[in-house]
Amino acid sequence: MQGSFEYKIDATGDKVVLGIDLDSVSSKALVRLDRYINWAEVLKQTENDPEAAYAAERLHTALQHLGR
Repeated sequence: MQGSFEYKIDATGDKVVLGIDLDSVSSKALVRLDRYINWAEVLKQTENDPEAAYAAERLHTALQHLGR
């Protein structure tokens, strides 16, 4: 069963707005995807890039919250 997943990116200057519309099938798939990602390895790879490390942490948190 394929779920719906749509996104819209609106970028103006330094401001980027990301809107995501998805159904429960896609939400559950993203929660499972979060379990497959080795976040410790991602943070190790981004140790010299604080902005990327912060973005990875926020993405991990967002994916975890989808499971609630």
